[in-house]
Amino acid sequence: MKKIVVVGAGISGLLSGLALAKEGNEVTIFEATSEVGGMCRSYEISGFRVDTGPHIITRLENGPLKKMMDKYFDIVPEFVPHGEYYIRANKKVYKFPWTPQAFAFFEPISKKDRLIMLQTIISLYSKRIFNPDYGAVSVGNIVTNSDYEKKTLRFIDTICKFLTGNGMDKTPVARFLDSQEYKNKGEKTSQDPIDYLNDMKNFLTKKGAKDQCYPVGGIISIVKAALSSMPENVDIRCNSKVEKIVVEDGWVKGVVVKGEFISADSVVYSAYSSHLPKIVDHLPREYGKDLEKLEKVISLTLWLGLCKKFFEKSGSEIWVDSDPPCWVVPITNYDSSLAPPEHQLVGFATILPDDFDIDNEKSRLLKAVVNELPGIKKYIKMKHFQVLIPEKAAWIVNQKMPTSKTPIKGLYLVGTDTMRKSMGITRASYSVLNLLEAMRE
Repeated sequence: MKKIVVVGAGISGLLSGLALAKEGNEVTIFEATSEVGGMCRSYEISGFRVDTGPHIITRLENGPLKKMMDKYFDIVPEFVPHGEYYIRANKKVYKFPWTPQAFAFFEPISKKDRLIMLQTIISLYSKRIFNPDYGAVSVGNIVTNSDYEKKTLRFIDTICKFLTGNGMDKTPVARFLDSQEYKNKGEKTSQDPIDYLNDMKNFLTKKGAKDQCYPVGGIISIVKAALSSMPENVDIRCNSKVEKIVVEDGWVKGVVVKGEFISADSVVYSAYSSHLPKIVDHLPREYGKDLEKLEKVISLTLWLGLCKKFFEKSGSEIWVDSDPPCWVVPITNYDSSLAPPEHQLVGFATILPDDFDIDNEKSRLLKAVVNELPGIKKYIKMKHFQVLIPEKAAWIVNQKMPTSKTPIKGLYLVGTDTMRKSMGITRASYSVLNLLEAMRE
């Protein structure tokens, strides 16, 4: 049995602690705040139960969270299928065009631009067999030389923000190809040429996001399931900030909490990697500089509790014409118990710009909702804003992301700033699987 300290009790830290304890280690999880869960929490506001931002769990069919739950959870949450993605543009709602055939009739984009985009996408898929580094090429690089209309560029930029938290100038082309690689590659450690042909086939026949779900009871149900599955060899301590990670001769020795030294064979750091140089004295200079350069994603969510149902369909909407653009999720369509009877709870999330003025951004977002949904104002029974960091590091071009291993022996990283895959809880779960593999090695 090894003695392992986990720094941070967000979803990455909790999943790491659960897995390491189930594999026979003595685990202590230190959390600086009074609550566990981090970005994976739910709480009550005026009779409504809001999440920390809208969440939809992706890749649930056989993705990383499913693998974690199958192997380590004693209790598994109930999930409801997400349904369709919709695009709201020109005051109308359209199904997201997953296939070339659907895209050919996608009215928000002109026929000319649809043709250019289809040709570009097919060309990108065709070239993948030659292994180009699409992680270093931004979507903006690809569209720069195309004569797109402004509304088409706005559509592309909004989708990029939805996927990475950044516009097309920073979003890598690889982010758009990530989903197909996940479906085709599976458990393989390398990509076969036939997989690239499958990429093309799936692109031509894709039926939408069929393996995406919402957890009944709110996003906190995942945390509750993890906590209920924790064995006795896990000790979770809240209000316990790790002040220092102690290193001697290149090896981690333990942590200092409230002035007390606590020894450990290994330390798993699940807080912001960019903050690591502040509590470790012996990090190599260049490594520490790279960590400090990691760019976070900051979002604003407006939750509205409504006494009238404005969203009839299951699924979420991406608003491309609103100012600001936003992602809209009516979570009571999945679980009506999150609101009082005959009420609807809806989350409107947008990415905050650099140097934002929060009062101005709140006003803009509320105004955008009122403009898109005339008459909604008189049905608002609850209004609640959240400023959140949904990704600890954005998946953008030229951002050097750390891996689970660090230059310090016995010190490991985990979380959404150590992984270039998917987003949110799915991305966090990928990072935990990578952590476990690194620690086994």
